[in-house]
Amino acid sequence: MRTGRILVALISLCFIVPFRAAKCKAAPKSVQNVHVCCSAPLPNWGVFNRECLKSATQASVSSKSISQSQDNLASCLIKCRLDCIFNASSVLQGNRLNQAKVRPMLQRAFTSEPTIDVYESNFARCSSVVRSKYLELSPLSRQSDACDRHALFYSLCAYARLIFTCPEQMWQRKNRMCQEAKNYAKKCPWAALKMFMKNT
Repeated sequence: MRTGRILVALISLCFIVPFRAAKCKAAPKSVQNVHVCCSAPLPNWGVFNRECLKSATQASVSSKSISQSQDNLASCLIKCRLDCIFNASSVLQGNRLNQAKVRPMLQRAFTSEPTIDVYESNFARCSSVVRSKYLELSPLSRQSDACDRHALFYSLCAYARLIFTCPEQMWQRKNRMCQEAKNYAKKCPWAALKMFMKNT
């Protein structure tokens, strides 16, 4: 009798596992529409421009082999902006997130406390995901190889997680597309995150 139950369980598992895997193959396009589904304000990263310009200027002056014009410096600054912001805020230690420094950085970029709370929590959840999946995420990025992508991936992951953590008053609960995106992301979080990063 017990052997029969084990056999039935194994047969069921053979059908259930491929079925669940198949559900995660194609993420709906709605996964990309975080800004439509959650009206949380976007960060004002411009508050870090002075520190970033200063550090970029020092880097170019200290390099004997590279002479950059002001235009090239500005172009490099824009491309590697998040990398610069995270370093200026001491949020990155190597490729690891210094969670204690995340909130002070967010407090400069946002004015809304509920948004700061949500993003701080999202960064904490994204820390291990980015570290463990960095090599899988890298080919999805369009960012220049001259920039460290860790800051970009931490930021995109934290933003993508708004689909779960959006403050109630900012979530478009009546939007069917948003509900579809949230349901898919709950069932297939990794597939949803890859889809999001691939299209940003």
